Amino acid sequence: MTVASLLDNPERARACREFLTPEPLADGRQPEDRLVHCGMSWERYLAFDRALGDDRPGPRFYYLDGNLEIMTTSEEHERIKTCLSGLMDLYFDQNGQEIIKRGQATMRSALAQAGAEPDESWCLGEAKEFPDLVLEIALTSGGVSKLELYRRFGVPEVWFWRQGHLEAFALRGDGGGYDRLEAGRSRLLPGLDTGLLERCVALPSWQAARRAFRAAITPPEP
Repeated sequence: MTVASLLDNPERARACREFLTPEPLADGRQPEDRLVHCGMSWERYLAFDRALGDDRPGPRFYYLDGNLEIMTTSEEHERIKTCLSGLMDLYFDQNGQEIIKRGQATMRSALAQAGAEPDESWCLGEAKEFPDLVLEIALTSGGVSKLELYRRFGVPEVWFWRQGHLEAFALRGDGGGYDRLEAGRSRLLPGLDTGLLERCVALPSWQAARRAFRAAITPPEP
């Protein structure tokens, strides 16, 4: 019996929907949903992606060494991502930082056997093949190793949002792995207090978050 065959039986399909749906977070909000399929070739991964269509709203795919993570996002996932992305727009504008927003643009390398669709990503200064900074919202654990995945693309810095906090990881000089940065710090953006991002996302409204963040990063008038 294959996993796919479970869906042919209505009763088994109902059980799959009931028991494989992630449990709500502590505050009652829904997390993202992750499923990992093992033993999928690179060619089959590409064919599956094409079959679902390039303009699909979801699910998102992460591929690493034959393992395909299929992820659907939740309302809370998208709220955090949208809020953080908007705050970063304010930061880059205030600091005159030229960026190219790559968003969820697919990253793929057949040679590295890796594929990703990050929550948000940015190139700093100029367009590059792969982004300089990647953001992942992780309300649930599990799935393929995102740090190993982004290491293969040579992404200099990766941020994870976990349990209300931003964790930043900087690629080592030899490209062999990532070092976790001190809380509140970014190697690529040394003038940014990532703790400020955490505090603003925790505010009750989008407007309140933007006002508080803008006030904190705007120099006082002489």
